[in-house]
Amino acid sequence: MTLKFLAGTVSLFLFVLGVTATDWYTVEWDAPQFTALSGDMVIPKLPNPGGIPYVWPALQSNHGVLQAVCDGRSGVWRIGKHPVALHMYTALHESAADGFYGVPSLPWGNGFNVNPGDTVHFSFTSASSGTTWTATLSSNGKSASTTLNIPGSTMNRAIFAVELTRIPFNFGPITYRNVKITATTAASGWCGRILHIGNYPHTVTGNVASGNTCNIASIVQNSPS
Repeated sequence: MTLKFLAGTVSLFLFVLGVTATDWYTVEWDAPQFTALSGDMVIPKLPNPGGIPYVWPALQSNHGVLQAVCDGRSGVWRIGKHPVALHMYTALHESAADGFYGVPSLPWGNGFNVNPGDTVHFSFTSASSGTTWTATLSSNGKSASTTLNIPGSTMNRAIFAVELTRIPFNFGPITYRNVKITATTAASGWCGRILHIGNYPHTVTGNVASGNTCNIASIVQNSPS
């Protein structure tokens, strides 16, 4: 499995524009501006080969997506004795409409290996300016981090997604624990409004507002099949 940090990808850029060539299964929260997202992701089992599976938590603006992606495209996301590659990338794909230029305009990051069943802690944190983001991963004593400058991009969606191309959602579950989402506004106004894309079984438990932070005990995304 490849886990990568990105600020926008080709497929996710299509998602922003509403293109539906890919199947999406999400759990989401909206707020005027998010400033941090963190949690523990349990690395899921691998689906059968032959398609393009991505699983990721993210913060999204109208300009792009900052995400930590489990990437199963190359068959490196495997169960058993084969290690799963965990990489952190930062890439920002531009749009003529939003003024981002360069492909990509942000550097690639570092990474380390994980296996299905491992727990990876992820964190996205913005500086007081709101334009500089620090993204980190850690698991079993290993860690990777990168800092991104993303000006003019207000993160207003917190997304937990399963993104599938030419492959059914027949694996999982995808589990997140100890999730914290922080915004510039009181969490009491948005923590209880849980949105989703896709017709599939999913559960959110223990979502409690505390100041500007929504604390979520667990998010579980199950296969619809």
